[in-house]
Amino acid sequence: MSGRLLLRGGIVLSMDPTVGDLEVGDVLIEDGEIMAVGRDLAAEAAELDCSGKIVLPGFVNSHHHMFQTALRSYWADALDLDYFMQSRFGPDALFHQYTPDDVYWGELGGALENLAAGTTTVVDTSQCSYTPEHTDAALDGIRQSGLRCVFSLSPCFGDHEPDPSYAHPHDIHRLLSARPADDLVHPALGYHVDDELFRLARDLELPVFAHVNDAGSGHHLETMDAEGLLGPWITYIHCLDLDDTTWKVIERTGGKVSISVMAEQTLAMGRPALQPALDRGISVSLGSDAVSIAPVDFFSQMRATYLLQRSSVPVLAHRDDPDTPAPLHIRDVLRMATLGGAQAAQIDHLVGSLTPGKRADIVLLNTRTLNAGPVHHAAGTVVQMMDTSNVDTVLVDGRIVKRDGRLVGVDTGNVLDHLTRSAAGVISRAGVPSIVLGSCRTR
Repeated sequence: MSGRLLLRGGIVLSMDPTVGDLEVGDVLIEDGEIMAVGRDLAAEAAELDCSGKIVLPGFVNSHHHMFQTALRSYWADALDLDYFMQSRFGPDALFHQYTPDDVYWGELGGALENLAAGTTTVVDTSQCSYTPEHTDAALDGIRQSGLRCVFSLSPCFGDHEPDPSYAHPHDIHRLLSARPADDLVHPALGYHVDDELFRLARDLELPVFAHVNDAGSGHHLETMDAEGLLGPWITYIHCLDLDDTTWKVIERTGGKVSISVMAEQTLAMGRPALQPALDRGISVSLGSDAVSIAPVDFFSQMRATYLLQRSSVPVLAHRDDPDTPAPLHIRDVLRMATLGGAQAAQIDHLVGSLTPGKRADIVLLNTRTLNAGPVHHAAGTVVQMMDTSNVDTVLVDGRIVKRDGRLVGVDTGNVLDHLTRSAAGVISRAGVPSIVLGSCRTR
């Protein structure tokens, strides 16, 4: 992007302690880069009036499966076994029915949903790379949207017969060689704890996003640590029921943690690992997991995280537990949703704070609404009071992708029509009944 843009006169939450926050401040952008943050900046630039707006870095979703967008809320009633068995196992498993076209519309629709909600970066765990054509369709959808994305090429699980062209994880070489210049899509590897995968990522100097869903997976990490396969380039997802020995390895090797508070609790997978990570000073980030289970928007995710941690404090204090944690501050949760997410996405050198030199991934939140004004506590207004209706303007790499509450250049109706047809096709090919008035669970 060329040109200069000055965001003038908003409440600035920079998420950078060296820059600080401003009750009334400006942000200068040039060629997609943040040039300055301050008061009464003088610059020859197009101006965007931000009075009545909170200006902050775009949210970073550190764990999401965007291809599932057409299956919105399908597993809202599910337990973990329902979700895993119905999605991946047996010839009628829903994921096995996906065509490249289904992947494209799921990724495009999911990316646009995130942008509309103020999320500018998503770590997309792509579990639908059944063929290279599926992978390319996913990347086409993401690039079409304008979202910044860390694309974690991940295996397809289940008892299906793989296509002869199935190529995880080695298809990553093709993706790296074909990556366009100045691409907003950053390649990575995932999805499970696997020696070969971690070794390949280390050799290619790529980040890894690994599900660690139980203590057994954690113990496997400990053996891999002895082989020198762990390091700060790895982000561990969920981290449920881990032993202290595993947490010590994650902490010592500089690993990051992504929790999906709403999805984990919806599926009854176990208590989210928020407090164990906080207790060890490990960088924590938020992920939505899948919109087939729980909402994507970060206002919901932040509130759920805040309330989860706060609810445990009086219980432990009442028991005179010497390890009673200190209650989180609102600002801590907002950091998880922005800079913490960027750290987990392994791109905090680019985004996550309004720091001069970083890319201009920025959200303007409208406070002149009945759910937000008047503003007494800016971070509290964002985390506790706002919702997606307050997302007024969104910039990615300095380019405005949402303005005055509407996505720019997007035919939302057309996208929804394609998602509806995609969902109908997947359900039909799987041969499962409609659950519009029912449940995915059998009683």
